[in-house]
Amino acid sequence: MSNNPKISVIGASNMDLIGFSNEELIYQDSNTGHLETILGGVGRNIAENLKHLDFNVDFLTVFADDEFSKTITDSCNDLGISISHSLIKENSKTSIFMAIMDKSNDMALGLTAMDIYNEIPDAFILDNLEVIAKSDYCVIETNLPTSTLELVTEKLPNMRFALEAVSAKKALKAKSILDKLYILKCNAIEAELLSGIKVEHEIEYEKVVAHFLDLGVKKVFITLGMDGVAYGDENEIFIDKNKIISPVNTTGAGDAFMAGILYGETNGMELYDMVQFASACAQITIMHQDAVNPDICVQKVLETLQHD
Repeated sequence: MSNNPKISVIGASNMDLIGFSNEELIYQDSNTGHLETILGGVGRNIAENLKHLDFNVDFLTVFADDEFSKTITDSCNDLGISISHSLIKENSKTSIFMAIMDKSNDMALGLTAMDIYNEIPDAFILDNLEVIAKSDYCVIETNLPTSTLELVTEKLPNMRFALEAVSAKKALKAKSILDKLYILKCNAIEAELLSGIKVEHEIEYEKVVAHFLDLGVKKVFITLGMDGVAYGDENEIFIDKNKIISPVNTTGAGDAFMAGILYGETNGMELYDMVQFASACAQITIMHQDAVNPDICVQKVLETLQHD
């Protein structure tokens, strides 16, 4: 295990409350369905996926001193994810993500209560610079404040940072650090907001990829849902189609995709093969009710690719 790539992940750990509707959602009314409480958080999801893909993972997050955080820390310890450099805030509440899924098990509405991440002391990053610097890559995400994103990328200019944009509302927190990123992964809406380019036709996402590359990002991946992935580096820009499958739960698919990209990157894959591997990771994830499919592993991803 010591020879496996080491990844630092700096991001959120949540308890997720997911509601699954039995029928077509009726807004402003009560809907029938069932609820599930699962472990989540973009950073935590990526960290768990990376662990299943045989990485050494240092997860730096912010925990509360309540039972929800204890559940998350117990899980990380069981999985072998290092959390020894995380921050514990006393008299705080673990962040919560609540989602309502539509009849197709795609998210219709999400709500986050993540006040614990609003103010992260600089010392959280400054005290852990040496730990992060020893990593092959560092994953960051926009549940973190802009000040934290700017601080870590400023202090570690030679680190290969991979950014997960998270959501339309939060993505703009990363606009000031785009030129410091090695990998950018976002969805279509986030890409339009971060680039300032309005897309009317799918082919125009190639122009958005080129925009980010011109800013200095080395590898760009824009997930387009059922329409596929627009991606590129200095050698090529392309749009690849996805295999259409019926999901059980789409929550966490993007996080698995990011983990797959990092697997492909550290294993020297060509860009096309990286996207195929990452898409298979997402495909495996959406077939499970949890935000991370506990059965995901390199062998399962390879088997999925063989069947496509």
